[in-house]
Amino acid sequence: MDISELDDLENSVQDLLSLAKIELEEKRLQQQRDEQIQQEIVRIRERLEPLLAQVEEMLAHLTSEDFVDSVTRQKLESKAADLRERVANAPLLAAQTVDRQMILNEERLLDERLTEQTNRWRQGLRADLVEMIAEQEDFFSATDASIAIRGYVHDLKAIGALEEIVDALITQINTHSEEGPVARLRGSHEQTLTFIYNKALENRSRVDRSPDVQPRVRHRVSEKRPNPYGLLEGKVVIFGGHDRLETAVRNRLRDSNVTLVWCTAQAGPQIAEQAESHIVSADLVLVVTGYTSHKLTDKAVQASQRAGKSVEMVNTTGVVRVLEAIEYGLKTKQLARHLNHFSKPA
Repeated sequence: MDISELDDLENSVQDLLSLAKIELEEKRLQQQRDEQIQQEIVRIRERLEPLLAQVEEMLAHLTSEDFVDSVTRQKLESKAADLRERVANAPLLAAQTVDRQMILNEERLLDERLTEQTNRWRQGLRADLVEMIAEQEDFFSATDASIAIRGYVHDLKAIGALEEIVDALITQINTHSEEGPVARLRGSHEQTLTFIYNKALENRSRVDRSPDVQPRVRHRVSEKRPNPYGLLEGKVVIFGGHDRLETAVRNRLRDSNVTLVWCTAQAGPQIAEQAESHIVSADLVLVVTGYTSHKLTDKAVQASQRAGKSVEMVNTTGVVRVLEAIEYGLKTKQLARHLNHFSKPA
């Protein structure tokens, strides 16, 4: 086992631990959900029911016989109907309020996981850049290394490694300089790197074939920054959920090759029909049961059966479980396509 294998093993273990932490917290949030919804229902009704009582009391005084043409009475009747509907829908409103807060908490957990992954990648980048600098055996190549380094300034600053890398670059340039120690700090380390970078560009402009020094991927999982969903691709049709959930999932998948067609519980029949028309070309069909009417679920199932597609029911109201269902479903499809490709006779 070499160092790169140890790096990969360490990264995989740390990522699994981070994922387990998310699942534990997501489970805790889900367990608290019912209690929080009941508390929110009480708060909503405590605010709405007194208002409804006041409106109904006033309507009792504005009798229909005496105030048949009263615009105020008509407005009060409309307001009373609206309040009664809101009181009746208090459980749904409470669930939406609690779930929006739960999604914010889940997004925080996902952001923490991505930050941990990114910082481990940055530490690997630091090691790759140190080795890249040490491998340069002449003045021009050592100077040219600044061009590659400059593209990672933000990442190096994020882990406090910019000073170390620039100091190593200065040392390597001076080691191979025939004119003595020509490289030195000029202002900040970032300003110094910019100065050396400009000199490297001048050097490149003077020759036909210039060095193009780049760090090898030895201590990183990949050349690109971590993106848990970056390799996903396919078309996913989702029924159910709510607008906040859709927005959260779309944001997580924005840098992937996933085409997302979503019909939320708030969408009208026209949107539902449009979503149904996409099922035939979908790689994955999900129904988020937490916010889906029986009618919408039935329509999704029937449309999928007509298209010969299976439907996965996702019993959740949170973003983590929906993302997991998408990731697992698409990776399973990708693996199946890969196996079918290699199983075909030549």
